[in-house]
Amino acid sequence: MRLIKKIGSIPILPKIALTFLMVLTPLFYLGLKMNEAGADIVRQEIAGSLSSRVELYMDILDGDFDRSMRLLREYVNDEDLLKLSTTSEVMPVIERNRSVLRLKQQMDLLSRSSAFIENAMVFIPRMNRIVASNSNSIVDFNEEMFRTLSEPTNPLDSPFVVWDNRVFITMPYGYIDNGPLFLIAVEISSAEISAKLKQFALEDSIAVLSSDRMVWSSLGESAPALDNETRNVLYMAEEGSRRVSIDNRDYLLAIKKSEIHNTKLLMMVPSEKVERPLDRYRNWVFVLYGVSVLVIIAFSFSMYRIIHRPLMQLVRSFRKIEQGRFDVSVDYPFQDEFGYLYRQLNAMILELKRLIQEVYEQQYRIRLAELKHLQSQINPHFLYNTFFILYRMAKQDGNERIMGLTKHLGEYFQFITRDDVEEVTLASEAAHSKSYTEIQSIRFSNRITVRFAEVPKGAEQLLVPRLILQPIIENAFIHSLEKRAKGGVLEVDFHMRESELHIRVEDSGGIDEAIIARLQALLNGRQDVTVTTGMINVHRRLQIKFGSTAGLHLSKGELGGLQIIIVIPLQGG
Repeated sequence: MRLIKKIGSIPILPKIALTFLMVLTPLFYLGLKMNEAGADIVRQEIAGSLSSRVELYMDILDGDFDRSMRLLREYVNDEDLLKLSTTSEVMPVIERNRSVLRLKQQMDLLSRSSAFIENAMVFIPRMNRIVASNSNSIVDFNEEMFRTLSEPTNPLDSPFVVWDNRVFITMPYGYIDNGPLFLIAVEISSAEISAKLKQFALEDSIAVLSSDRMVWSSLGESAPALDNETRNVLYMAEEGSRRVSIDNRDYLLAIKKSEIHNTKLLMMVPSEKVERPLDRYRNWVFVLYGVSVLVIIAFSFSMYRIIHRPLMQLVRSFRKIEQGRFDVSVDYPFQDEFGYLYRQLNAMILELKRLIQEVYEQQYRIRLAELKHLQSQINPHFLYNTFFILYRMAKQDGNERIMGLTKHLGEYFQFITRDDVEEVTLASEAAHSKSYTEIQSIRFSNRITVRFAEVPKGAEQLLVPRLILQPIIENAFIHSLEKRAKGGVLEVDFHMRESELHIRVEDSGGIDEAIIARLQALLNGRQDVTVTTGMINVHRRLQIKFGSTAGLHLSKGELGGLQIIIVIPLQGG
């Protein structure tokens, strides 16, 4: 009881600071453990990355050496080489010289097939000559070199042969009493391999490529000398990655063995090189903990001076506003800063409600005005021409055609004069547009062909804004098809996509790509225009209804004229 009273008598500021420290101490301990676990994971990732690096480079070397051996086996069947090694004495001089030149070209190609090949050569004992890629002419036969390189090797064991501190891959052919008929050999460039190892190795690291017959190495500036003790430590290690200690210094070792050519590639990196960032990060963690203690003290002092409850009430009010709830009204009896914030918040809520209502009403009026404006843009000359058609057809006693025309006219004007609804089904919109095309087909019966597809099943009851299809078709007649004396084509079809309905309107009137680009830019532009055309009207109403993914997309169609795709999302809107 006394302890509780004693704790209760502690001033608020130290009490808040101690409370925060007690709460955060387990987090500090957990953070240290997580840091150690993360460091272990990073070490494993570094070891894996080093192993992957060694494995990748070994795969490159294996592929290069294996390609060289395949090329050697292919050149064994070279026709010129077979002739020179068996019948060179009886060959005409010109033919023999040509064969030698072709063989020289083959050796040049072989030497350029790999960056690790320094020289490619073929020994022909019968001619007592050597044809080499790095020589401008045939060189004299080297019997000692030929005998050494002709010694049989097991490619599965090691394909390399060493002569005079030079490394070769050989391919003898046709053994007889005195040796093979010929010998193809490529000399491996030790300088190139050492240079590649230097590029492959990291700073202060050791990179070694070895087999039972040769060793290539690259040593960093502070790397240990590759003496016998170091060689034994490295060569006795098994494949994989591990830590080793040489000269009281820890290293990370990665080894990859080639099962194809019996070579071993290893890289050894000082541990401090790869773990230095981890040590720096660990130091920063302790700095962070120290700063955290200072922040806790400062924060406790600030919390001591802040009134928590009014602030939380203010935050809750803002969260309700974020959720779209504008029926929030906060009360605060005092006239301090929080009182001012609360009064301003209430005023802001009222202003937001007023502005939202105004924007909604304005958008509604704009949509309604655009629809009325589009309805008022019925082309007068279309009506005049229609009545002239009725006159001519009546004069010619075409009763059935008059019946069809008057039926379509009735349906057309019945739809166009309905201003009590803003949305109709897609089937109704398509039927109205088809009536319009039927009227135009009668008018231009010998000049224009119309192909109007049916609305896909499942889309007939889709609600769309009125007059989104007929203005596009009317635009095609007025600006393209009316000008054609014959052969005009208009196509209207519907295509269901995964989440969209595409209505395609295409004519054969012909149009310039620049005009299409200008029209599309006008549709995509946000600026106001003095005169709103039918296409812009349709495009804007579709985007108001369905969002920014809806609207018109213009391009040049296969018929040679303008193709307009009306995009209507099947969800949303």
